[in-house]
Amino acid sequence: MTFRFLAFGLLLFFLPQASLADYGPTFFADKRVSLPLDGPTQKLSIRFTCREDMGLIGASIFCEKSVQSPSYLGELYPDEKGKPASRPLETVSFVPRSGGWVTFPMNNISLHEGRVYHLVLTWDAFRGGNHHKVGKIGPGNFASFSATSPLMKSHPRDGAKDAAAALLSFDGKGWTELALQPLYALHGLGGKSQGNPYDDPGERAIHGNGTPKEPSDDTLQGEALHPHAGMNPKGMMVRVRKKGNPTVPLRYEVHAIQYMEGKASRVFSGTALRPDQVSSSFQWFTVLFDRKDQPQPFPPECRYIAFRTDSGKASADSCEDCYLISDIGSTNGLPGADLFTFDGGAHLSRAATSMDGGKTWSDDFMRDAHVILLGSHLPPEAKDVPAIPTPLPWSKGLFP
Repeated sequence: MTFRFLAFGLLLFFLPQASLADYGPTFFADKRVSLPLDGPTQKLSIRFTCREDMGLIGASIFCEKSVQSPSYLGELYPDEKGKPASRPLETVSFVPRSGGWVTFPMNNISLHEGRVYHLVLTWDAFRGGNHHKVGKIGPGNFASFSATSPLMKSHPRDGAKDAAAALLSFDGKGWTELALQPLYALHGLGGKSQGNPYDDPGERAIHGNGTPKEPSDDTLQGEALHPHAGMNPKGMMVRVRKKGNPTVPLRYEVHAIQYMEGKASRVFSGTALRPDQVSSSFQWFTVLFDRKDQPQPFPPECRYIAFRTDSGKASADSCEDCYLISDIGSTNGLPGADLFTFDGGAHLSRAATSMDGGKTWSDDFMRDAHVILLGSHLPPEAKDVPAIPTPLPWSKGLFP
């Protein structure tokens, strides 16, 4: 198979510009950052643009650490010149717990499409409505809340832009915008939702098993993508790095999934990157297919887009002389987390692993690996074509 490739530099400030038919998780994070609220005047504001009219009945934030935590207030404000307005629409008191998502109720507050709002976190001095300041906050009584880096200014579910997205910090004197992506979720009536569920940046090791002439024990990594309409990809983008010194290229494989038979078969494959083209830092690469070499369009059903190499083997800290693909996941207690991830549903896309050379696959429904199909524009109605549902035996994510 012939191919062409384009390599992009380290993407701390680059986001793939997806056209209508480009399909895959563009949202990524390099690290999670913890922000303590341990002073009486400190505040954090999660600023966002509402995507659709919504009756807000709950909100979730990620608490990194809680040390004999005081009560905090979750307050919803309309935006005023980029900052929270003077009066809140709703105020809720809550006590966060360490190491996971914290959800608190909202009283069916009306949010409107296209308007900017702030979800503000601050110390609750009155501890849930008392008439005296009985709350304590300081080095021994505080909680820290999390965000991710870099600031993406987009929606994880489909990559749509949100120019207002930001995390703001208040020090008692004024608001400062931080270059961090908020971790939050909004829960609305009728199953409406929006937010960033991806609290766990990660990577997935691609390697052989010390047996270059025996590919049946290779470890493959990739993403199961489920386009809502047929598309004829021009290529794909993938975010990878290398570890050590792999000696042979990174290859890609596209596998069709036979749902009723519970197995997958390779449709086509090719070389993605040579070792000298990949650095030790994550980069986005674009691999363009030669159209005459592509045997068939992608139908509106799942395909595994995976990567393999004969180089390297497993090690205690992932692998040696190997490649890694970046991924991102949601952990620890977010209600309906799959609704917020790429494409808004767990079975439509998910990270996938094969440890036996592609014979069987294990799906991780709360994670997405960074693989994007690049295609020509689809008609607008294609976005409304329902995806083919995944049969029950496959919902467990593991081949029989």
